[in-house]
Parts: sequence; C-alpha cells; structure tokens
Amino acid sequence: MKTLLPHNAKADERAMEQAMQARIDLSNIGTLKNPLTCTASVLPFLASELAISHWDTAWSEAEKRQAVADATAFHKIKGTRAAVEEVLARHHGALDVVVWHEANPRRRPFTFEVRAPAAEIPASFLTQDRAEAIIRDVAAAKSLRDHFDFVQNIGLTSGMFVAAGGKSGTALRAD
Repeated sequence: MKTLLPHNAKADERAMEQAMQARIDLSNIGTLKNPLTCTASVLPFLASELAISHWDTAWSEAEKRQAVADATAFHKIKGTRAAVEEVLARHHGALDVVVWHEANPRRRPFTFEVRAPAAEIPASFLTQDRAEAIIRDVAAAKSLRDHFDFVQNIGLTSGMFVAAGGKSGTALRAD
C-alpha cells in the first residue's frame, strides 16, 4: 500500500490514512436518509438532523417515522398560528388559540392564549406533565417575538329569570 505519510509518522496517523483509503460501500445511503425505509435505530439521528423539537422517545416506531417524514413541511410553517394549532391538535382537539386582537378585551400585540376548556378536556388528561409538554411544544412552534399564556378556562353560562305578578283592583270606602 502506497503512503503519503513521512517515514516517522505516528501509529494514529497511519491508522487514519488506512481508514481514508478503505473502500466503504455507500450504495445504501439513500435508505438511511429515508424515514420510511431506514432502520428504527437511525430515526433519532434523523430527528436531530432535521431539528425536530417535539420528539418523544415514548412514541411508537410509526409515530417516529411520521414525525421525521413531516419535519420539512412543519419547518415551512413554523412560527405561524398554523404551526401552533398543529402542535395543539397532537395533544387534544379541544385546545384553542386566541390571538391578541381576537381577545375581549384586547391583549397586548404579539401575545396569545392557549385555552384548555375544562368542560371539554377532563382533569385526568391535563396533568402537570401534560401541561408542561404542551407549553414546551407551543414555545418551540411559535414565533420568537410572540408571548403566550396557558389558560385552563371554565366557561360558565347562567341566566336569571324575573317573574312578577300583580293584581289590579279598586277599593271603595263607604262612610
């Protein structure tokens, strides 16, 4: 084997040269980058490469593959209301976004609320860990300039009924 190293090269330099001269088969590189065909052990590395901020190690293999496959499309809308709504839909369909100009009374510009209606979301679902996960995922999906509050709201409606009665009549006094 020919070498470009000097005769006094160190062992680690010679080992590095041998590694560079090795014939490595890169024919399957296309399957390694494809989330649908790669091995499951490669998925976390693909997720890291694609900067998936909402990665969960507890997901099934199919969910991990789908998250990697959807990463590029998600990055195109990241920082928008649509991205925040997509993240909220993963957690629960009843979670809602109310932007500053939609709130009554109006909020400060570039703020919004994530509302969790207590009537539609059971308390057993909205645990401390779940709320922290929602806040973390929304913070990763929102615009950097925006600030938000996570609010669990109780929508109450009430009515008041007033009834009155009266009787007309006349009274005469006979003296």
